[in-house]
Amino acid sequence: MSEEFTAYGLTDSVMIIVGVFKVTLAILLLIGGIKFPKLIRPAAAGMGLFMLGAVYFHISIGDGIIPTLPSALMLLSCLILTFNPKFMGN
Repeated sequence: MSEEFTAYGLTDSVMIIVGVFKVTLAILLLIGGIKFPKLIRPAAAGMGLFMLGAVYFHISIGDGIIPTLPSALMLLSCLILTFNPKFMGN
């Protein structure tokens, strides 16, 4: 993982910060799905921003489709959760 962030020109500190935020957002998505639906939209939007960044970095260093696909699919999932009226916190 450290090598991947180094390839993007990012430090290990950034890697740790990104990891903490992504784990926190994943936990919020899980809690939202189980008990508090109002957490789904903001957590998915936050995760979507991280995935947008991930897709950008994959493309910027010329990664192929295979390394980029997981981030792109997660971005698509987050966009669906963020903009689908069912998950608007009703």
